[in-house]
Amino acid sequence: HSACVRILRRDGSRLGFPSSFTIYDQSDAERLTGYCVRDLGLDPKKFPSRSVYGAISAAKNEGLDPAGFAARAGSIFDRKIAEVFVDYQARLLKAGAMDFDDLLFNTDKLFKEHLEALNKYQHRIQFVLVDEFQDTNLCQYFIIRKLCAVNENICVVGDDAQSIYAFRGADITNILNFERDYPELKIFKL
Repeated sequence: HSACVRILRRDGSRLGFPSSFTIYDQSDAERLTGYCVRDLGLDPKKFPSRSVYGAISAAKNEGLDPAGFAARAGSIFDRKIAEVFVDYQARLLKAGAMDFDDLLFNTDKLFKEHLEALNKYQHRIQFVLVDEFQDTNLCQYFIIRKLCAVNENICVVGDDAQSIYAFRGADITNILNFERDYPELKIFKL
């Protein structure tokens, strides 16, 4: 997250954010979600802000924006959450703010939409070390893959039997598929 903050402070303006953007913690994000639920006329008992924010957070960890979440929504409940997601993101942008998940999501978005920014960081960052790799989410993996695409100087440390953050969006398949994604890798078992 801290590396993404530094990247976004330098280049987040390409996405419409000021370099001095505010970072919302979970309580700020849940409060804003509650305002969105209220202003969209949804029943806060059926759409509690904590649960709705949890769904939005999970979507961002998978690399989904509001449109991607809406396209995947299979129920009326999920379609209403997609409406909240759209409003939530619009309010964050208007406030010049990001939540913790946006730090990752927006870095990935920056690299997708602004190849010159990606190229700059690919050449600036020569080596990448990721500790606790089993606890990375899909969005983090997208960022890592993009940063290492030029020179592939990557070292990950992890244990697939120690994954404990699935509830936060950690995706164990990142470590399980690493050998497929980097066939030239060397494995050191400790």
